[in-house]
Amino acid sequence: MSSTQFSGISAVSRVIPFPPREEAGVGAGLDGLVGAIERLADFLAVSAGVWASYWMDVAVQGRAEGPFSNDAVLAAAAGFGLLVVLLLDKYGDYRPCLSLLAVRETERLLRVACVGALLGLPVLGALTKSTPRGAIALAAVVVPLLLAWEKWQVQKAVRMLRRSVGITRKAVILGTGTLGRKVFTTLVSSPKLGIDPVAFVAANGRVEEPEIYESSYQRERQAPVHAGPFTPRLLHRLGASVLIVAEPEMPADELAEIRSKAEAAGITACVIPEPFLHEGVTTEYIEMDGVLLAYRVRSRERELYEAAKRMLDIAVSAALLVASAPVFAAAAIAVRLTSPGPVMFRQQRVGQHGRQFTMYKFRTMFADCATFACSPVSRRDPRITRVGRWLRHTCIDELPQLLNVLRGEMSLVGPRPEMPFIVEEYEAIHLKRLSVPPGLTGLWQLSADRRSPIHKNIGYDLYYVKHRNLLMDVAILLHTVVFAFRGV
Repeated sequence: MSSTQFSGISAVSRVIPFPPREEAGVGAGLDGLVGAIERLADFLAVSAGVWASYWMDVAVQGRAEGPFSNDAVLAAAAGFGLLVVLLLDKYGDYRPCLSLLAVRETERLLRVACVGALLGLPVLGALTKSTPRGAIALAAVVVPLLLAWEKWQVQKAVRMLRRSVGITRKAVILGTGTLGRKVFTTLVSSPKLGIDPVAFVAANGRVEEPEIYESSYQRERQAPVHAGPFTPRLLHRLGASVLIVAEPEMPADELAEIRSKAEAAGITACVIPEPFLHEGVTTEYIEMDGVLLAYRVRSRERELYEAAKRMLDIAVSAALLVASAPVFAAAAIAVRLTSPGPVMFRQQRVGQHGRQFTMYKFRTMFADCATFACSPVSRRDPRITRVGRWLRHTCIDELPQLLNVLRGEMSLVGPRPEMPFIVEEYEAIHLKRLSVPPGLTGLWQLSADRRSPIHKNIGYDLYYVKHRNLLMDVAILLHTVVFAFRGV
């Protein structure tokens, strides 16, 4: 992977003309139809979730009817459904792009749920004499699950609709580095954009990988890589009408030549000019005899987030250590009885700002294996013990790292800590992942790319470093509960 500058593509829908000019009427009509369907489906999902939660609570209590009539429940459900749709619109849920592994969509649902509860519960309390606490507790679980499932189905329906109507435009991505891969993943997972990436072109002319996969939970979509340089003939042969230049370090004269060739051939050429910028930092200046010195300081919001994150780490890790004490004991006994050597595996890892610490795991490999070596990528690796395979598959071997979290050396969520000999080979782009505390779980651990080296898939960690906040941490933890128990 080339170490190109990493940047976001939140503005890609404004860079690429959408819908195509020659089909503007059909495309614009489909856009409006999709937007209306999304909002209606969200409204119905939330309303149905609230209505069902109320009557489920009534049934659990063994009563034939509740304190409120069905019409009153429907009215309250519809009102909350409308409030949620308005909040989703306010927080940008109906934009055409989806985020990496959909964690920002989960974060948005959590944000909307919190704000909706703060706005809706006081109104409900003022209008009713008794508050149905059981129904509210059920709705807090049922509504987000139903809404997430409904949104997933709508995305699939939009993708099928675009293919059947036939107005999706094919695109070729120039550049196979971090930025190009991010563009590919975003286009594949965002059917509302109507841009289908069909191939990559290696800007340097060398094909290091024959095909590149999307960054996702499962590798379902890939695109072939063609050797450069770019030619309009290649795009015409692939049936593509859009060229996306994802090489931000390309010289200006070379970029101008590529755009001129593309436009002369009737191809829409797109560039992504935004440089990679850290969020949550503020630039301050010192005036020194007419010379300004600029430096970055952490914003107040970032400091509050880091304090809240540390409190969450302490509370959750302490609770899990107490709750999992029987599992700790059973795992320790199993390791001790099935292979000679210590129960715990200790290894130096590199944490925030390059500080080294001792990371703990239950030993899953034979005691005579090298301490510092590349980790197994297969459950059939001969270094792994019989019990070790089961511990890895269930992720129980990682539980002792809760001690590292409690001590402040790690966090619940963050980039995975690597061994010193790997960090010594880092390029500048990889060092960005050391700016935050390493984590027990994170985006890379949830992805299909977890089988390959972390630094070969730096996009996951860079995405987290840029967009991290407390609700995103909670969203990643929720995704971990669902996806992380697949093992190696």
